[in-house]
Amino acid sequence: MKRNILKTILWCSLILLCAACQPDSYRKVYPEGKPELTAQMLTPEVQYGQDSLAFSVEIKETQTPLSTLRVKVLVGMNVIANTELRTPDYYYAQTLRFAVPFGPNMPEGEAVKVYLTATNVEGTTTDLILSDCIGHRPQIETLYIMPPTIDYTPLGKGKQMTLEDDHFAAYDLGYPKSMQCLLAVVGTKFGRVDWTYPVFGMLNGKLSLITKEQFEAGEATAIILENDQVESIDTIIFDPLTFELTYGGKVAQPISALNVLTDLEEEPASIASSSVRKLYRGAKVFFAKDSEFSLTGVNDVAAACNYDYMEYQGGDKVKWLGETGMYNTYYHIAGDYIVIEPLADAVYPDVMWLCGVGMGQPTSAPEVTSGWGFDSPNQNFAARTIAPKTYQFTVYMKNTSDADHPGWGSVNFKFFHQHGWGGEEASTNYTISGLNIIASMEESNVGNWWASDAEFEGVYRITLDMNNMTNTYEKIK
Repeated sequence: MKRNILKTILWCSLILLCAACQPDSYRKVYPEGKPELTAQMLTPEVQYGQDSLAFSVEIKETQTPLSTLRVKVLVGMNVIANTELRTPDYYYAQTLRFAVPFGPNMPEGEAVKVYLTATNVEGTTTDLILSDCIGHRPQIETLYIMPPTIDYTPLGKGKQMTLEDDHFAAYDLGYPKSMQCLLAVVGTKFGRVDWTYPVFGMLNGKLSLITKEQFEAGEATAIILENDQVESIDTIIFDPLTFELTYGGKVAQPISALNVLTDLEEEPASIASSSVRKLYRGAKVFFAKDSEFSLTGVNDVAAACNYDYMEYQGGDKVKWLGETGMYNTYYHIAGDYIVIEPLADAVYPDVMWLCGVGMGQPTSAPEVTSGWGFDSPNQNFAARTIAPKTYQFTVYMKNTSDADHPGWGSVNFKFFHQHGWGGEEASTNYTISGLNIIASMEESNVGNWWASDAEFEGVYRITLDMNNMTNTYEKIK
């Protein structure tokens, strides 16, 4: 009996001890209370992009401590500020300032509104709206299309736009179909932007007002206009209220004649490697499927025709075999050969690319590339789609034994879904025939197409058929 009593006492003591050790997790509960919120607008007018909005706020509580003040500033649907401030104890008084930037859809005479919400620690809120401030737009009565730098030649010294009703417009420009510009309220006759007046450029991916400091630091950039489906950019229209810019030109028409000396530019900028550009002339050219055009400026029309996209018709006439569209067209000067590439943003299944070593363009004086890459037309090769998911490449290949890899050759490549790395096809998934090309299983080259050490050289037509997973080679020269 005594043992049971003793056990009971011990258990009760343990329970009391545990209870004493428990932390006090309960906070003090206050009355519901009600924040008393007053505020006054201190700036009756602001100019967008130049002035700050100022207002005073006072919050009182007699029963319950304060917690937060939510501040939201809006012009129309534009949220200028949205923040939450701590308001400790029972009293808070402050003068607050917020910059009012100039953004889209901010009309002249629009009310700049401030929404205030005071909250105490029990969650009771009081709301107040200030709306007695009027916003004004900076005066934009002139606008110039300006080059981003003084050495940017496509735009010359710039051009003044015409104010038409509620928008600015410029016509008959004849600018390149890919160009850069700034829109400046004032432009000098020397082709320079006057940064003391508003200037429009790109900031955080949006067309915005920008500063000289942002532009020089690279935080803001020029406006890029690009449309490969037009011959040139002839019209630019800008709405200063919405910040919307539209542009266009005459829709490109398929060529009926191509003169590589006059229609293709020297050292085309679309070739990434600056050291390679001087070897080519190039431009974006619009071709129509099954159409004929004259090819001039080359030494030998028949030899200059691209093996995959062109078919020699006799004289200076060539037939286009590819689909209708815009293509990067390069003339390899020393090799007297036309290189055709779909535009860089074209991807599988519309196109397929081949990249590797031991191969080159099938020019009159072919050279093999020594490294993998997508910087030069001689490093990678574009296919013509000859049927759904069936691709044809014609390339020069020269295979010699690889001293660093006994049993293997110098020809080593892969097929890619786009102009660049990624989206690879693995050779181990294909049946390969027509040439000593092996599906590599070597640890660092798994999935590559790799030649054995048997020497070969010539121009080969390569067909990649993804319907039946075959890869065939035919020597044509």
